Amino acid sequence: MLVQLDQWIPDADDITPGVIIDLDGMISTIKGYKGNPSPVSPGIEALSAECKGIQLLQILNGSNVLFAGTKTKLYMSGALTWTEVTRVSGVYTGSDTYNWRFSEFGNVSFAVNRTDKCQKYNHATDSDFSDLTAMPICSVAEAVGQFVMIANYVNPSGSVDTPDGWACSAISDYTDWTPSVDTQCVYGRLFDTPGPITGLKRLADYAIYYKRRSMYLARYVGSGNIWEFSLVSDTVGAVSNESISKVDAKHYFLGEDDFYSYDGATLQSIGGQIREWFNEQVNYKSRTLAKAMHDRVNGIVYWFYPTSYSATLNAFVAYNYRVGKWGKGMMDVEFASEYVTGSKKYSEIQTLYPNYNNFDGLVYYDLGTPEEVPKAAIVDTTHKLKTLSGVPGNSFIVPNIFGSEEQKTLISRVRNRYIDSPDTAFMTNYYSDQSGSDFTQDITTTEEDGKFDVLRSARWHRGKFEFTGQVEISGIDIQAKNAGKE
Repeated sequence: MLVQLDQWIPDADDITPGVIIDLDGMISTIKGYKGNPSPVSPGIEALSAECKGIQLLQILNGSNVLFAGTKTKLYMSGALTWTEVTRVSGVYTGSDTYNWRFSEFGNVSFAVNRTDKCQKYNHATDSDFSDLTAMPICSVAEAVGQFVMIANYVNPSGSVDTPDGWACSAISDYTDWTPSVDTQCVYGRLFDTPGPITGLKRLADYAIYYKRRSMYLARYVGSGNIWEFSLVSDTVGAVSNESISKVDAKHYFLGEDDFYSYDGATLQSIGGQIREWFNEQVNYKSRTLAKAMHDRVNGIVYWFYPTSYSATLNAFVAYNYRVGKWGKGMMDVEFASEYVTGSKKYSEIQTLYPNYNNFDGLVYYDLGTPEEVPKAAIVDTTHKLKTLSGVPGNSFIVPNIFGSEEQKTLISRVRNRYIDSPDTAFMTNYYSDQSGSDFTQDITTTEEDGKFDVLRSARWHRGKFEFTGQVEISGIDIQAKNAGKE
């Protein structure tokens, strides 16, 4: 009997056909589930301290630039090293509450952290960031159309703290922040719903402003109001700017109690399969630490989050937006981003990979050829950037419970339906004669000749399949027969 694996739904009844009860270190694919790629260093050195922000930006010549920040310094990545690009006037005060957030306007990059003066870097002329004094100190900045939009700012006139405030620069001039009808620089506040602005992301020609329990769409209307705001929801918002991932013409984000998508017209829950489970797992007080990351190669949005009483990111859920299915795993992370592997000289390759063992998990393009498609990447707890492109480590999957309340079933053999077979596989059988009661652990068997041999009669059976290395699985083939009612 073939049991086709549908999707992981921890909130569903565990006897539902095709439901995956539990898994770890696995993500959804179009065909089934596979081991999550492990972090692999592309060779760049570690940052000097904890990463407080990182983002890949594209500049006018079409090249990609990766900026990162620690609490007191800013860096630009090279093939092997981080080049410090902190302002010449001295290191930053930094913040334990706010991260560095980066954005691009034409050929100018911005870095803001709501504590220090906003920073700008002109890629045509600058070798370091410098203060953009006219721009209000803010928590987030985003280029939208011909404007730089900001949110949650400190008003430069009198240093008034305005956590629910928004503003835009003069049209086509990021240096002009003096309110004027002629230049279309304008300031405003979002009073309709309570709380500070937590996020700001562009969506086509719109600016989407998020609070924790509400969100707004800002539309450019020109002279008069300049920007027109409409309330999208007074109950749904985003817990932080880092919890929002922009994928093509859609936002995916983590709210107070669920995961959502928004395309400028439709706001939709995407977390129904895991909502209850996730809210039991996450450290609610530290929910704002969650970091979203887009893996465009696999069509996955990751959210790294703190579990239980943890105050650091130690786990992830992964949403495959192509098929609408979830996966999960454990991983210790400081921050998440995308990364484009740069070219390396032969001398650099020799330094990075002095012997054969150092090549484990790498492919040719990791060595010398720059890539066009960004890879999903994380900064681990040693402050080192790593791409999620290595051979998966350990993983497991637990399909739905098999059996019937009316009769016993004798299971004698199990075969996995692999798309990509693992290095090793083990199956632990569990059984029960009463629905709702605890399962008894049976033997653990090693896969041999593509099968697990097991002999167990019971009303209910559950199997845990553990893998090492690369694996993709789409179903479980169970050899079973009726063993009577008693």
